[in-house]
Amino acid sequence: MSILTIRAIKLAAVATSVSLALVACSNSTDTATVTSEAPTQPASTAPAVAGEDPVIAAIDAVLTAHSGGIIVSIDRDNRGGHYDIDVVVGDEIFDLTVDSAGNVTEDDRESDRDDVIKAQNATLTAEDAIRQALIQHPDGVLDDADLDEENGRLQWEVNLDDQSGNDLAELKIAAN
Repeated sequence: MSILTIRAIKLAAVATSVSLALVACSNSTDTATVTSEAPTQPASTAPAVAGEDPVIAAIDAVLTAHSGGIIVSIDRDNRGGHYDIDVVVGDEIFDLTVDSAGNVTEDDRESDRDDVIKAQNATLTAEDAIRQALIQHPDGVLDDADLDEENGRLQWEVNLDDQSGNDLAELKIAAN
């Protein structure tokens, strides 16, 4: 069973438990039926970051639009306030743009076997890698993040800027 499947199962169990607890604590005499579905995307396991970087909303928009997708690259456009995000869905890579309102548009599709294999082998998501980087540099904002293989090791290369847009840090975070 993959880590993503395990995370999805855990999230579904927690959601069901919380729903049942809320129903049990209710003073109402009405009966309610509680249902829960396992999410198609695993929730992040990293802790929340105060003043969350807007890239997290862009990631959520992409994964909502492309259920089962695996993000392999994110680049913040410094001038336009949007993100260019590459997501692997099946054996294709979708080149997407996400605007500040969370609208996702497809710019291109391609097939790159190496990127697809890297995506399938990664056990740490883009969101979790970015959150780890932001925990180390809480005043940073994402500039870009790429899933790369270097010296036979799969890793996320995460570049952060400071609030003024200047380079702040480059981090390499193991992706598996």
